[in-house]
Amino acid sequence: MHNFGYFEEGRVGKVSDVRIWQRILGYCRPHKLGIFSSILLSLLITCATLALPRLMQLGIDKYIAVADQDTAVRLAGLANLAFIYGGAVLLAFAAGFIQVVLLEYIGQSIMHRLRNDLYQHILGLDLAFFHRHPVGRLVTRLTNDIQNMHEMFTSVMVTLFNDLLKLVGILVVLSFINLRLAAVMALFLPLALTVT
Repeated sequence: MHNFGYFEEGRVGKVSDVRIWQRILGYCRPHKLGIFSSILLSLLITCATLALPRLMQLGIDKYIAVADQDTAVRLAGLANLAFIYGGAVLLAFAAGFIQVVLLEYIGQSIMHRLRNDLYQHILGLDLAFFHRHPVGRLVTRLTNDIQNMHEMFTSVMVTLFNDLLKLVGILVVLSFINLRLAAVMALFLPLALTVT
């Protein structure tokens, strides 16, 4: 007889198991267009975010640091740059909002399909299965684990992807501005990725 202790667990898959990822990606296939749109939105967010420091630099170099410039020209240039800056901020915000809504819809659709498949599988199991496995573990697998997968796909993976994309974008922009500084930054990149 089982005492259903805490350490009595079945075979749990590992994150590095390719078969698990293939099965998960099978649930993502119907949402290819939405996932591709989300990647494009990530690129848009990254470009808009990386444009902000460049716009500040242009404002300082062209209109603030220059001493022999007419005040009207200076204010008009700063106003134009401020308008463009505000547009870039609004663009990044709107793209981020659309991306969150889109990924939430995709994540909920995938989790709905996964839950339905799991419930259908459990309904087809023999009654002896339910005598061998505690109800608490089954409920945990059907609710908490699926919710954790949902959060991983809609929050963790997106944040990692956006941050990596932003890091690559920073290195690309920096290489156009100062190639030596970009090379020095690239040397510390593996250390930063390892630590975090």
